[in-house]
Parts: sequence; C-alpha cells; structure tokens
Amino acid sequence: MTPTLRPVQRLLHTARPRHARLIGSNLSVSPDFANAPPPPVPTVAQTAAPRQLRPIDRQGKHAQATETKTAPQSRAPEATRPTSRTDDGTTTPGSPVAADRGGKADTAESVQDRVSAAALEAHLLRTLAQLHEKRRLGPPTEVGLGTEAAAPSSTAAWVDLPTLARQKRDREGHVVAGLAVEYEPTPGPSRRLRLDGSTGVQQQAPETVPIGHDAAEEQDGIVIVAHVLGGENPRVSICSGFAVGKPDHAAPDAGEGQVILTCAHTLDSIEHHLTLADATAPSATFVLAQSGHVYTVQALLSSITEADLLLLRLSPDPINPSALPLRRLRSLPINPYPAPVSTSVAVHRYLNPLSRLRRKLQKLPEREWDDGTVREYKDPIGRTAEPGTYDALHSMWLSCAPTSGSSGGPVIDRTTGSVIGVTRGSTHKYGERQEYGFATPSERIFEMFRLPGFKTTAEREAERLASGGARPSSSAGNHGAASTSSTTGSTRKA
Repeated sequence: MTPTLRPVQRLLHTARPRHARLIGSNLSVSPDFANAPPPPVPTVAQTAAPRQLRPIDRQGKHAQATETKTAPQSRAPEATRPTSRTDDGTTTPGSPVAADRGGKADTAESVQDRVSAAALEAHLLRTLAQLHEKRRLGPPTEVGLGTEAAAPSSTAAWVDLPTLARQKRDREGHVVAGLAVEYEPTPGPSRRLRLDGSTGVQQQAPETVPIGHDAAEEQDGIVIVAHVLGGENPRVSICSGFAVGKPDHAAPDAGEGQVILTCAHTLDSIEHHLTLADATAPSATFVLAQSGHVYTVQALLSSITEADLLLLRLSPDPINPSALPLRRLRSLPINPYPAPVSTSVAVHRYLNPLSRLRRKLQKLPEREWDDGTVREYKDPIGRTAEPGTYDALHSMWLSCAPTSGSSGGPVIDRTTGSVIGVTRGSTHKYGERQEYGFATPSERIFEMFRLPGFKTTAEREAERLASGGARPSSSAGNHGAASTSSTTGSTRKA
C-alpha cells in the first residue's frame, strides 16, 4: 500500500483524529506512513504562467473591448517630474534623466565621503605611530601627516588616552583659574561668526576695529577632535570642538597652549576599548585646525560628565609643518543666558578635512550649517523645563538633527551670533517620527570657569602689593577688610 496525502479544507478537520497529525494548514499525514516520499517537483510543463490582470471598466464589456482595441497594450504611466537641489539650497524642477544623474552623483559623493573618511583614519593612525616612535627614539624622528614631512620646530607634549580618561575622572567639576571667559550675549561684528559658508568673522568698518586687535593674526576657532587608539584593534573616534576663553598669564596654573571645548561621550566610547587593548598600545588625541595644522592634547583641565563637556589644553606648537603661517585659534563668543524657545539657530556640521580640495574645486562652501529652531528645554529627568525659572536646564532640543562627527560643535544664535549651546546628538521624540537634535545649554560652560571680574582677598592683596600701595592702619585695615569681605560676599551671592 502506497502512502497517500489527504488534503483537508481546514486546520482542525481530519478524517481520523486519533490516527492522524497535522503538518500544515491544508495537509494531514497518517503516522503509519512517516517515511512517505516527498511530493514531485513541478516541471516546466506543469507550471502555469500567471495571467495578466485586466483593467476594470465600470461602463461594461463593450466599452472595455473598444478601449482595448484603441489603446496600446503596454502603456507606462507618466513619470512625475522630480526636483533637483542646487548648491545654494534652492529646489528646482528637473527631468527624469537629470534626476537619475543626480542620484548617481549622490552615490558617487557618498563613496567619496567614505574614501575620505578611511583616508583620514589612515593618516591619524600613521601620525600616531610616528609620535610613538618619536617618544621611543627621541627628537630626531620626523613627524607629520604627509609623505614629505619635516621635523617639527619644537617637541610637542602629549598624553595618551588612559591618562586623559584618568584626568577626566579626577578633574570632574574642576574650576579653571588660569582662563577667563567673558559674557558675550550680543558680540560685536568683530566677534560674530560668519554663517554664509565662509570661515572667519563678519566684515566691519576699519574705524570699528578695536585697538590692538588684528583679525589676520587669528584663524577660525572651530576644530576637529580625534581620539586615536592604535595596536592590534585600532579605533578612531571623531568629534568637533571650538576654542574658548582668553589666557590669564597672571594665574599660577596658566599654560602656554590654547584651550578648546568639546564633548565627553566620544572619549567615553573609546575608553571602553582601552581595557581590551594592549597596555603598550599607542594612543593620543589630535586636534585639526582649519589651516591644516595638527595639535596634540597635553592635558584635560576640567570635565562635566552630566553636561557632556570637556576642556582640553592643546600643545603650544603643531606637530606637522604647513606652508600657511601659524595663527592662534579665535575663541568663540558665548552667551550665558538661555535662548528663548523658537529662536533661529545654526548648528555646525562636520566636514572631512581631506575633502576641502574637492569642495573647493566644486565651488562648495568651506563650512556648512544646519538651520533649525529651539524647540524646548529638558531637565535632568526628561521633563519640560522653562527658561527664566528655577528649572534646571539640562538639555536643549533642536528641530534639526546633527550629522555624525558634529558632536561638540557650537550651536549659534542667528540673531546675535553668539554660542548658545554645544551639540550632543539626536533622538526621536515619543509618538513622533521626526528626529530631533539636542545640545547642552551654554550656561553650563561657565561652571568650568571663575566668575568674570571675581577676585579673592589674596589676589586683591597681591595686586595692592604689586602696585606699591601703603598698608592701611589697624582701624582702616579692619574697615577695608570688612568692605572687601562685603564686596566679595555680594559678588559670590550674585
């Protein structure tokens, strides 16, 4: 007796429930014939070609037959005219051929971006290897990003990533005394950033330039920060940053290198791989300026993990030669007050430094900004916070989402031209499909520095002795000390 397959109409209907078991929604097999052969494979002759669907006509069969005779058999619907985006951001109608070319151009551009990213990582890893070899052998070793690199003018001090991570934990909430940051809610034209795609500050009349200020001696203060880990499992973590503050040379802990502000989560992400890597693996943090100079980080001054902020001190001199003159980084103006909701902002967008030549040949802007608005503020537990009240402003939500590598970059108020936040990342709001960006309000930056104009009693006494002033009498001294304490107390309270 040959095994047979008994088709059934429903899942629970079988001929003999006690002697049959279900193996599908339409077949049941008796357990007595468990070794039944599989069904035959359908051949080409048995396979029927699917029939084409006929168009439905509500006017009847006669009208349908007439339409079939007059109309062609295969008629493609008219394609919708696509739109193409120009370099200035305007949208213009185009043809399907132009749209296809644009799609191919976008694909080629994305491939070029990936190639540039891989080339940048290779440059950074090679520079790290050269630095590690220089530290092992001594000053004669040449260091540079290019193949025709020359020896640097001076030895650059730098620290590895384990030391940087340890300094981040030890200097949590540290107040830097050797750096002064001013309140600049409405900076002048000589301090405002250009948001038209060019680097530098806005143009101004010659008579409005402050005395002793030379804009040609400074370069754009927005930089690229790269944490590089070598060894068997190399890793590169890239973010953005910008220069802040003016050095106070009278302070005892004032350093020679400039100070930049960046985000902390990129260092945290690469710190997780430090324990898995070899203890002798080279690592360093590089800072790439707009002029092409590459600096190393010699110390971490302060950190606020809750606000995702880091303060790094750079080496006095770059490690690579450049044909351009060496200029200081221009510090950005920072607004200490939170921007109102619906304020128009410009968010810095990361661009690969190796793509500058290609962008210049394509006549693209040197720098790009994402336009958006301030949507709302959040407190540390995610509730909506109101600026101008006692609510803690933990994060600022933006209507535009930043790109990868833009974390740590500035968020600029388009009206005033000052920094109102530091980019952190993007997220999705619950119940909505739109992607939002979030940043740290700029008022959290001032927690790393002393209050502008604040001086302790010891500093006031040192200034009095330096100026050659006579020491007051006992009563006058007590009165002066009381007034100084009162002034200091009022300043602290303010």
